[in-house]
This record gives sequence, C-alpha cells and structure tokens, in this order.
Amino acid sequence: MSRTLWDPVDPARLGSLDPRLRAKVNGEIYRFSGPVTLARFRRHPARWCGILRDPVSGVTFVPDRFAPRFDTRDGPYFFASESTFAAFRADTGRFLIHRGG
Repeated sequence: MSRTLWDPVDPARLGSLDPRLRAKVNGEIYRFSGPVTLARFRRHPARWCGILRDPVSGVTFVPDRFAPRFDTRDGPYFFASESTFAAFRADTGRFLIHRGG
C-alpha cells in the first residue's frame, strides 16, 4: 500500500516531510512541495483541504467560505454548523485534536 503524500494545492507534486512545509486544519496535517503552495493553502485553507471532520459532532463535511472558523496556534478549525462552532468556542480544550507529524 502506498503512503504517498501529495501536495493538496498542486497534486502533481509530492508533499515534503520537512516540518516547515506543513499546515494543520482541524488537526489534520497537510504537506506541501514548497513555500509557494504552503502560502496559497494558508491564505484559503477551506479551498484546498477537502473533506473535514467537525471536531465537536464528528460529522464529515466539505467547508466553504461561509463555514464557521476558529483559529488556533496550530491552525484553523472549520465547523459543519454554528452550534458546533459555539460548543467548540465554549470549551476549546475539550475539542482540540492533537496529532504528531
């Protein structure tokens, strides 16, 4: 089974394992081929991240530019609804997703 990591902004290129070329969205790690695609991703992560899991409800969804967003030190979190966004805001530590990488 292949575990190839493609750059989500430029899928023709491989993502790097360099920790400086990664970003997190909803705790998921995304890897990039270079600083240019990383910068594009960081400007508009909902455009490039694909399917996410709401950290409160566990529902999978594809965020759009209207999806509720909460920014943390590790990266943004997007939500499937205003109610799960409010629950996350009220108890952020409970719902943060921690992954290595």
